[in-house]
Amino acid sequence: MFVLCMGRSGSTLLRFLLDAHPDLACPPETSLPALCGQLAVVWSLIEGAPLSPERGDAPPQVPDQAIAGIRRMVDDLTGSYLERRGKKQFCDKSLGSARFAELLVRVYPAARFLCLYRHPMDMIRSGLDACPWGLNGYGFEQYIGGSPGNGVLALARYWLDHAAPIAVFEEQHPDRCLRVRYEDLVADPEVVAAAVYAFAGARPAPGVTRSCFSREREQFGPADHKIWATAEIRSDSVGRGESVPAGLIPPPIIAAIDDLAGKLGYLPIGEDWGTPGKPADPRVPATINAALPRPGGDPAPADAGGPEERLRARLDGAGDEFADRWGSCAADRFLVVSRNPVGQRSEARWLVDVVAGTVTATGEDEDDDAQWNILGSSRVWGEVLAGQTNLHAALRRCDLRYCSAGEDSSPVTQIRLAMLADLLGLSSWNDVALSDLAEPSGAAAR
Repeated sequence: MFVLCMGRSGSTLLRFLLDAHPDLACPPETSLPALCGQLAVVWSLIEGAPLSPERGDAPPQVPDQAIAGIRRMVDDLTGSYLERRGKKQFCDKSLGSARFAELLVRVYPAARFLCLYRHPMDMIRSGLDACPWGLNGYGFEQYIGGSPGNGVLALARYWLDHAAPIAVFEEQHPDRCLRVRYEDLVADPEVVAAAVYAFAGARPAPGVTRSCFSREREQFGPADHKIWATAEIRSDSVGRGESVPAGLIPPPIIAAIDDLAGKLGYLPIGEDWGTPGKPADPRVPATINAALPRPGGDPAPADAGGPEERLRARLDGAGDEFADRWGSCAADRFLVVSRNPVGQRSEARWLVDVVAGTVTATGEDEDDDAQWNILGSSRVWGEVLAGQTNLHAALRRCDLRYCSAGEDSSPVTQIRLAMLADLLGLSSWNDVALSDLAEPSGAAAR
């Protein structure tokens, strides 16, 4: 069985679940499909058969004797491994295997394929987190060269180039493919694992999603660096891609991504990506077959750990002096939004009116008439309020996102965020004049 996947899509987690089954062996990335492709090139070259116009791709027509030779060699390799592990079926998880999938079908006509996907924006966010000092590893390098300084676009192209051939192969071979979405896997791992084992023709293994981290796993070879400090399957990474600025991706690329993502049951990116009122779960609701439990217990209240208490306490004692300090910006009503983990109510929202001294909880469908808003996950808000994350650092990373209902200048934005910091008690602006935050031109705040 082969896993067709890309980097940062949950492939190492899927590999753990496969390898934890008593009958299945799935080592770290072997690049076995690429090896088959290289052998096919060499064999075809020797036999005088046509080669692929793209260097490194499998030839279009591999001679039958080459197919038989490749299988004998691979059987020797995998057979020895299975014997040493005491297992019955070999599973391969190597990045970029989709380009060799048709060749693998010829080498192993009875092979099965797991087609692994993840929402493009979540994959992009995971890729950026995994490569904080520049896009390297996972096959990212060739993409950043095409858009220096724009890692979001580079990873968007990476997702499109890797998800598309997997989807094409799945469409052409539906009888030998099983679609696995990362979001479904972490939402209900036991159900997905049972489906994967049944697809592989393996016996059930209840409880394997809890025990897969307790057994020794081979650590040589490429893998997700986080897996070695993971003790349970969690769903709290689902939806983190909402912090990725969609504006860094050109419209034609977004259109191509949305077309493919829609076929996979994912929500489109769109112009309103990452704004209040959007669901935290990136899957189309009709494609979600199970509720997503909150890791570690029952769902918490929607406003748990939110900024509401800080805002109320500050406004209660603020008085006219506070409004005077922030000038006309204090007259703007604004919305503070805390996005909750997937599986809870999608978001908690508070409408702040500095002049009236009120903080009002609002529903997602209510007309709040806010001049601007700031959105972040409950986790990020908790870190900011606890002093573990700097407010402006969170904004710089787009973990918190500021959005204005209209046009505003840089000084206005700066004053609004400074006022928010003051309201949340994150810094003291008592001795700072409003003019100190304005541009030298003396542009006034609206």
